[in-house]
Amino acid sequence: MYKKPIFFVKCLCLAAFFSALPVFLYAQAAPGWISNLERAYPSREWVAVTAQGTSQPQAESAAMNALARAFRTDVSSLTNASQAFTQIVDNSQGSRSVNLTESQNFSQEINTSTNVSGLLGVQLDVFRDNRGNVHVCARMNRRESAARYSGMIRENSAIINTLLAAASPAGTFDAYARLSFAHALAQATDSFQNILEVLDTSAAGRRPGYGGAASIRARMMECASLITIGVAVTTENPQDRTLFTRALGSFFRDRGFQINESGTGNSVLRANVRFEEIRQNIFVCRYFIDAALTQNGNSVFSFTENDRRNHPNSNSEARRLSVQAVEESIKEAKFAREFDAWLFTLIE
Repeated sequence: MYKKPIFFVKCLCLAAFFSALPVFLYAQAAPGWISNLERAYPSREWVAVTAQGTSQPQAESAAMNALARAFRTDVSSLTNASQAFTQIVDNSQGSRSVNLTESQNFSQEINTSTNVSGLLGVQLDVFRDNRGNVHVCARMNRRESAARYSGMIRENSAIINTLLAAASPAGTFDAYARLSFAHALAQATDSFQNILEVLDTSAAGRRPGYGGAASIRARMMECASLITIGVAVTTENPQDRTLFTRALGSFFRDRGFQINESGTGNSVLRANVRFEEIRQNIFVCRYFIDAALTQNGNSVFSFTENDRRNHPNSNSEARRLSVQAVEESIKEAKFAREFDAWLFTLIE
């Protein structure tokens, strides 16, 4: 008679104990950085932030943004700086004058877990609580990360100083090329310096002696201002000739060069642009660009491109898209990239 109630009570007690057990274990398993970040990762040793979200990607994204803000910048700026520097490292492969040996590691780490939006040496911890919320701790060890950034800054500064010393005579493409590359490298190095000064506040008194990217840009623009480039464009349509002459003029002016749109000068960029309409199932317009930069009558840079643009309903629209593609090539796409790549060959 009495066994049933006693057994039932025992079962209830056991059920209550085991139902409470997971909550207890969850509470014990919660890492210390959730309740006290400073105790877990003292700020004298770490730059650490926490964030949470309903999913791990959301929480990690929030942590990345918080960590970027700790370095007085934003995720897009850090990402752009890291991508730009990776491109510089890639461009320097095989160069005798520019050898970014120590920075090869940076290029390799861009897509690894040690890199968070351009910050190297980031460590991430993830914890999911009993309510399903995801907590993330993102942190960088000050001493280890500062050593890495200091090393890259030293290497970059040595190369920049070498480029600046060789940037002569003024008013030549050779000098401009060295200053242009030094400027690009200095922009990335400025970003590294900003990060370093958060990791190690004493680094503010150890900035590179060349004066930063702004100082190099001023010297680069001064050098370019001594070079006048004549621009001569031939097309079948006078309106196209005016459009592309202005586009090329703007491209070179943005880099500091003087422009003569009458097409005369010691340096002349001659370009021929034509369009060919093709009748298929859709309306097609193919464009052709042939360009050459000459200096004192000698060809120093040449460029060619042809591609097509399609439109389902209109020949004029297909042609308009082709004209737009030529403008984009000049301003930022293939022509712009190949001109900048040519400049780098002058540093060899």
